[in-house]
Amino acid sequence: MNKNYNSKLAIFIFAFPTLILFTAFVVYPIIPELIISFQNNDGFKNMGYIGLDNYRSILMSATFWKSNANTILIVAISTCVGLPISLLLALLMDRQTEGVRRFFKLSSVFPAVLSVTVIGQMWIAIYEPQWGVINSVLRSIGLNNLALEWLSDKRTVVIAIAVAFLWQYIGLNALLFYTGIKSIPKTYYEAATIDGASFLKTSIKITIPLLQDVTKYLLVLSVLGCMSQFAHVRIMTAGGPGDASRTVIYELYYRAFSASDYGQGCAIAIIFIIECLLFTLIINKFVAREKVEF
Repeated sequence: MNKNYNSKLAIFIFAFPTLILFTAFVVYPIIPELIISFQNNDGFKNMGYIGLDNYRSILMSATFWKSNANTILIVAISTCVGLPISLLLALLMDRQTEGVRRFFKLSSVFPAVLSVTVIGQMWIAIYEPQWGVINSVLRSIGLNNLALEWLSDKRTVVIAIAVAFLWQYIGLNALLFYTGIKSIPKTYYEAATIDGASFLKTSIKITIPLLQDVTKYLLVLSVLGCMSQFAHVRIMTAGGPGDASRTVIYELYYRAFSASDYGQGCAIAIIFIIECLLFTLIINKFVAREKVEF
């Protein structure tokens, strides 16, 4: 009994400084936002308490739900397309020579450390309808009907932004997967080689199951990163055409600063926090719940 008590006390003592910092820099800043979300506030002064009216207006807004749908689409593309590609790149990199691996390590980090402004302007040029790379290639191979105005078409604008975001971080995610692969004991692969297992079978039976913790971490990182998508949208489309490419964070920015309705902006912020917590709880509940042992 004393041993268990001492163990819990030791955990509390070591965790207490982190808990204080977390409260000061994460929990406490949310409290003023929560209070303002119940006010008619233009960002400069409080014009009265209005209860749940801000939340009611937000939840009845078609633009808000459209921005949520856009955000979910970006999350889906990043997780369902981007992470599998990153994993495949990591698996292939592990099979290459040291020189090739060194080149990949350097090149994979480069897009992630570039300014978002540079990335946004580069992809604007790539998507340019007349002389952009994509449309130029499509026209050169006779697919003129597929040469679209990617950032001006409501059907393609969100996907175009998602591809730009995916491209920026796909190499970094692959590098993190590769780091996880290198932590797997070589004895597992030696035993599989003796049994005559192929690269594909080894990857499916050994590598991928033992990467579950890395996968879970990258899944949380990718989902929350996509949920907070703002800079790419602001630079590439400014939420347009119309409001077709707004994300939740861009809608928050528009309500608070462009429409001067800080109360509704804070209401969106609180809803956004709840959404992020729900996504995190779902991932923690259903992904990598048990350790894989061999």
